[in-house]
Amino acid sequence: MAEQSTSLYVGKILHCNDGYPLAYRHYPSRGSDAAKAVVIIGSALGVSHNFYRRFAEYLCEHGYECLSFDYRGTGEQSESLSANVSTEHWGILDIEAVIQEALASGRPVHFIGHSIGGQLLGLAPSATKLSSITLVAASAPYWKRWQGTARFKIWLLSFVLVPVLARLNEPFPIAALGLGNIRIPSRCIARWAQWMRGEDYLLSAAYGLERSGYEAIECPLWSIGFSDDELAPENNIRYLVDFFSNSNSTVDMLKPEAHGLKRLGHNGLFQKQSRDALWPKILSWLDANSKT
Repeated sequence: MAEQSTSLYVGKILHCNDGYPLAYRHYPSRGSDAAKAVVIIGSALGVSHNFYRRFAEYLCEHGYECLSFDYRGTGEQSESLSANVSTEHWGILDIEAVIQEALASGRPVHFIGHSIGGQLLGLAPSATKLSSITLVAASAPYWKRWQGTARFKIWLLSFVLVPVLARLNEPFPIAALGLGNIRIPSRCIARWAQWMRGEDYLLSAAYGLERSGYEAIECPLWSIGFSDDELAPENNIRYLVDFFSNSNSTVDMLKPEAHGLKRLGHNGLFQKQSRDALWPKILSWLDANSKT
């Protein structure tokens, strides 16, 4: 397939280990020197990789290359080639392939995982070769770790609404539940809801996924949460970070008012409002971990 380009990025195709043709965007560095490193952006569930465009462009303005992509079966990826997709394939195959592509550059590679993008990272074998990891609103969302009314809402979502709607609809009516705005297979949402019913989320023994990949990661890890994010409370964020038991990890829970912002929530760090308040902090973290 021919490359599709704009002035800011080039649309490309790479092939995953199972042969799946994964479309992705390559944002070249716009600095005068060679790129400092490559940054991979792992999207949240139901969120188009186009949502991260401004953030990727900002990093490129400061000397980084960026790669973004939708997971197989979602968004811009081929619907016809996604008949047997399962949510764990997004980590085992898709994230893995993008990491391999980035490593081929010979530069340091950083991963910024938003929500499920961070949750799935340890399933990718090549994640052990990353120079740093930034988790943004990424947690292990077991329904019992919420309190009060929020716990009931998550129980209702994971035990009732998602399973029923997934059986009745294809693709999943994700926008109707406020969970995203791109096409996504119902089986993938149903799998995610199933994980939420286990204390160890996707690593619960019943689901057969390996914890060893998370434990093998040793690079610096910065997990960022937000005090006004009802989808990723601090206890769930810290539970996920514990999966990465051998990384040099730091957890910061940010309050929007402390940074001159009214709201951050689950997605706010990547929105334009955070450009001056928070993006320089991400940039400083990447710079500190790009030295070879």
